[in-house]
Formats: sequence, C-alpha cells, structure tokens
Amino acid sequence: MEQAEQELPVMLTKNKAVKHDRRYFPRQKTVLLYRIRHFKSHYLHAIRAHIHKNHALNISYFKFNIKFRTILTLSLMFTLISVNNGSLLKVLINYFHQSNIIIILLAVSFCSMLLFRHFCRKQKNKAELPPNPTNLLRLMAQLVFVGFITIPVLLYTNTARNSIFNDIIFPFIPTIVFGCFCIYRLKASSFILFFISQFIYFLKLFQCLSPQFSSILEDVEFFFCNAILLYLFDAYRLSSWFSMEKKNEAESPPSLAIEAEIEQQANCYDTTTGLANRKQFFIDIQAVSPPYKEDNIPFSIGIIDIDGFKRINEIYGHDVGDFILDKIGHRLYLALRHKALVYRIGNDEFGFILPGNKEISVLNQELSSIIEAISTPIYARNNHIVISCSVGCASSYFGAANNSQQIFEHADYALSNAKDQGGQGQVVVFDLNHELRLKELALIERALEKADFGKEFFLQFQPIIDSRTEKIAAFESLARWKSPGLGMIAPDKFIRVAEQTGVILRLTPIFFQKALQEAQKWPSSIKISFNLSAHDISREKQIDHLIDILRLSNISPSRIEFELTETAVMHNFAAAFSNVKKLQAIGASIALDDFGTGYSSLSHLQNFPLNKIKIDRSFVTGLEYDNKNYKIIKSIINLCREIGLECVAEGVEDKEKIDLLSHLGVYLIQGYYYSPPLSSEPANIYIRNHLSI
Repeated sequence: MEQAEQELPVMLTKNKAVKHDRRYFPRQKTVLLYRIRHFKSHYLHAIRAHIHKNHALNISYFKFNIKFRTILTLSLMFTLISVNNGSLLKVLINYFHQSNIIIILLAVSFCSMLLFRHFCRKQKNKAELPPNPTNLLRLMAQLVFVGFITIPVLLYTNTARNSIFNDIIFPFIPTIVFGCFCIYRLKASSFILFFISQFIYFLKLFQCLSPQFSSILEDVEFFFCNAILLYLFDAYRLSSWFSMEKKNEAESPPSLAIEAEIEQQANCYDTTTGLANRKQFFIDIQAVSPPYKEDNIPFSIGIIDIDGFKRINEIYGHDVGDFILDKIGHRLYLALRHKALVYRIGNDEFGFILPGNKEISVLNQELSSIIEAISTPIYARNNHIVISCSVGCASSYFGAANNSQQIFEHADYALSNAKDQGGQGQVVVFDLNHELRLKELALIERALEKADFGKEFFLQFQPIIDSRTEKIAAFESLARWKSPGLGMIAPDKFIRVAEQTGVILRLTPIFFQKALQEAQKWPSSIKISFNLSAHDISREKQIDHLIDILRLSNISPSRIEFELTETAVMHNFAAAFSNVKKLQAIGASIALDDFGTGYSSLSHLQNFPLNKIKIDRSFVTGLEYDNKNYKIIKSIINLCREIGLECVAEGVEDKEKIDLLSHLGVYLIQGYYYSPPLSSEPANIYIRNHLSI
C-alpha cells in the first residue's frame, strides 16, 4: 500500500472550495455550459454593490426624515415662544427658587438627551439599520455639550449680572462654536441638543430680561437658516439619487433577469467540496445530450460511489466524513481536470462528464486510475482511513439511449452491477449486454405488475443436512416465478425488480404463508429457513404482519429461521437491529446469509443479534485447491466459535469439500451434493427417505 497522504486535522472544520480550471468540450455548442461560471464572482460583487446602494438609500431617507421632523418641531416651539413674549416662561422661573433653577435646567437637558437617544434607537430598530460606527463620537459630543451648557449657567449665576463676560461671551461664543460643530459634523443626535441648549439660554435671558436677548435671537435665526439650507440640500441630493436610479432601471431592464440567473448559478455548487452539485450535473448533461447528438458529440457519464461511507460517519463522526468527501472531491478534480467535469451528486456519490468517443477498454483504464487516486489512505484524527469506491459508466456512443436521463440510468445500472459483483473497487462500463439485460428487466417489471401472486409464484425447498448424522436439520425456502408470458424467471432477476418497485412488500407475506403451510406437513424437528429482504427487515409494519401470520399458523416460532444478507442489514442498521430483536423475542432465530460478500464490519457482527452464519458459496468453490479460501473459511469458523454462532456452508457439491469442512468444524451442509431445490411433493418424499424423525 502506498504511503498514506498526510492531511492537517485543522481542516476538518474548514473546507476550502476547489478552484475549478475546467476545460471546454471540443464543440462550440457546448460552450454554453460555461458562459457564466468564470464570471460568477464578478456578477455577485455587482449584485452586492447594488444591494448596498439600496441599503444606503434607506439610511439616507431615514436621516432626512428625522431632520425634517426636528426642524418642523423646533420651528413651532420658537414660534410659540415669540407669540407669548416669554410670559409663560417668566411665570415658571419666578415660581421656582433661584437656587433650584440650575438643577432643573440640567435635568431638563439630560432628560431631553436620553429621550432623543431612545427615539433614535427605536427608529433604527424599526428600519433594521446596522450599527452606526459614529455612535461613540456622538456620545462624546453630547457629554461635552452638557458641559457647555453647565459652565455658562454656573458662571452667570455666581458672578455679577452686569459683567460683559457673562452677558455676551459665555452665552454667545459657545453657541457659535459648538453650534457650527454640531450642524456640520454631528448632524443627527447632537443637532437637536443644540436647539435644546438655545431653549435653556432663553430661560435665563427671560429671567433677567437681559439686553443681549436680541443678539442671541439673531444668532438662533442665523443657525436656523443654515440648518434649513443644509437639509434642503440633502433633500435635493436624495431626490436626484432617486431620479438617477429610475433612469438606470429604465436603461437596463434585464438586470433582474441577470440577478436571478446568477443566484441560480450560485445554488449549483456543493459547499463541502466546492464541486458543482447534482442540479448542475443534470443541467450539463442535458446541454450536451440530444438534440446535439446529430452533431456527433459523444460523451460519457460516470457515477462514483464511496464504499462503506456510512460506516465512516458512524465510527469517526460527520465532521471527519465531510473532510474525507472534500479530499476525495479534490483528488477526483486533480485526476480528471484535463479530461472531464467533476460533480458531487449525492451524499457519498460523485459524477463526471467525459467528452469524446472512447473505447470500453480505454474507459476501463481511466476508471481504474480514478479508483487508484481515491484509494490512497487519508489521515484524519490520528487514523489512516482506507477509502475505496465502485464506478459505473455509460457512454452516449454505445447503446440506444435517446436522452440524457437514459444515459444517466445506464450509468446507475452499471454502478449497481459493480456493487453486486462483490468486493470493493469494482468498475463496470455499460455495454450492449447490459442493455439487453435492462430490456429484459423492463419486461419483467411489466409482467410483475400484471402477475397473479397467488397462482404464478411458488416455493422450492433445499435441505440443510447435518453431515455427522446425515439427518435433515432444515429446509431453506426459495422463491420461484413462472410467468405465463415469460416462462420461468430466475429469482435474482425478479426479486431485484420487486425490491426496486416495492412489490417485494406484497410478495413476502404470500411466500411466508406458503412456507408455513408446507412446514406444517413436516416433522417438528425440521426447521424452515425464510429469506427477508432489506425492505422487509427495515419496516416495523412488515415484521408485525409476518409475526401475525406466524401466530395464526400454529407453528412454533422456534422452528422458524429468518435469513438476512449483509447488505440488507447495513441498508438501515438501526431499524434492522430493532426488528431482529422483535423476531428473536417471539422465539425465532436469525441467520446471516452470504457472509463475506457484503460490507458489514466485525464490530457490527459482534453487536448484531445473530444465531447463525452461512458461508457464501464463493468461498466454498475450489476449497480443496485454493489455500486462500481455506484460510478465509477457517477464520470465519474461528470467529463463529468465539462469539457462539452456528455455521452453515452453502454450495457444497462433492464429498471432498464435505470432508474438508468437517475437518474445519463445519457440519451443517447445503448444496447439490445432497439435493437441489425441490418442490412441495418431492421435498416430502425426500424427508421420508432420509428418516429425519
């Protein structure tokens, strides 16, 4: 094995998107696949700028609205003061004691400041505005402003009334300086406090009826004029911006369409790997498939499935799983970047589009290089995780596919065949033989839809013999179908179609009833072994239905043995575990069929509630001259002994194999050496001849 690739564990929490340097197809018409991808970043920046401008417009309008209402309110207030000639204010001042007037003025100033800040925050919350970065500066200005109010008032109260310093400098200079600063630098919150200060000065001036009242009033009017001119300019600038926006919208009506297209493109990439996703995959294969087929643009579609990826998630966690997916995506991109487009089309599935006309032998070589690129172990969390994959591929050049969907289905069928071959790292390229098989499966599916389950389907029974006593230990029930139109159909074909279409959920109870009816004719010492599919064992309702059928049959549950394949168990391990426990609770036993051909791990095997393991016929074939198979079977038997399981050997066809298996400690034998599968009556004759009672 090659040296494991070293990866940084810190990248487990931060996946970086792969920058794609995709190559074009060799035809001009297929360039449409790439018309936006290389400009996506530029367009997205343009859209963000457009949104930012709209947001800035909302902020400007909010500020203008506040300023306008402020000016209107203060204008009304000073108009009221002028009309009353200060009489109301003089009454209020005379009512309070001279020593308390300063405290009252400061309290009014401080409360006004707090109320205004509360009002501004409320308005910002309504408008959902972002925090303003000048808030700290405004707060400092307000604190300085309170000081500007306090110092002149204190000095005016505690010094001579006729002092020019108190009558002119302190009322006039701070007003000029700070008023200018507020208007031109701090236009929002500090602006209104400037006018509040003028109101406080008016209170003092009315109290003493100072001759400087007229000069201060002129000063106030000067700043009112400046403020009004300033905000009228803001209003003009705002209205000009509106006009410009409308003009731009009129001149560029397709902008919304472009934005929608870019948004769609942004949703066509996988966030974990940075590759294009399933949506973009189908968009691309649709673009390069017919009606462009007459232009002689052949291409191939491949599907890559990571073997046992669910187990990786369960053992190491989903963060490690995402990290591994990212590394696999990067490896695929590096391996195919000069040849094909790479996509992530499922949780543990990747796809690619390979342009050009390639022979099947060439495709097999390229697919083998993909498996080799992926198979290098990945280092994560102090573990070298070994990765393997299965690959299915279909070409538009081979077969009679009329559209992209059919080509994809051919690739998916090839992948399914690769996984059914057993083992890991298998490659299958869809060819004419697969196409004939697909047509056959289509005929089976149509016949299955019209079939009479009660009449056309039946069972055959193959005995399981104890080689030590030559007694019958059990019969395995095997499903058979004789179609009026198609004749006898192989079980592996129609059962696969039944599982894909969901018909298996209706077939299983019918087969189970037939098996129990036959078992009632046998001696009670003979068990009946019945197969459950992945769909059956993962559905609680189906298991409950089978238990009800068993209870109505008056057959002891201890005579029933349910067989499961490794693939069926791993299809939904949690549901299978729960339902197997339910079957064992009523007294039935569980056997793991075809052991060694699926993807279960020893940890799952140890934790799963099993009673028996059936060694697959692929290990038994050639046992007498294949030392490798001999060692595998020996290891399986030792494993069964350690965890307390019985062991059955399938596919035994000669005496020599029985002797070898007996030497290894396997005594339960099933195969043609003892008997082929038998129908109902021959099975009863077989029982009588062997005197199994």
